[in-house]
Amino acid sequence: MAGLARERRLGARELEEIFTAFAELMRELPPDVDAGWLDAQGELRLAPDIARKLRTARRVRQLLQEWRQRERESEC
Repeated sequence: MAGLARERRLGARELEEIFTAFAELMRELPPDVDAGWLDAQGELRLAPDIARKLRTARRVRQLLQEWRQRERESEC
């Protein structure tokens, strides 16, 4: 079914691309913005407004679209 989200493993290069896009977006924010925290288990938690910005970041969306396109092409 097209359009349904599904889990997908990411390679190191793909994860690096996402983190780089996120870092670029974070540099645009004022340095004193409350962006997130580390929880008691040491997991990084993003503030809701920051997470929303990251999900909608143009470069991240572009990367995800490129990966989906490559996946579709390899399935044919």
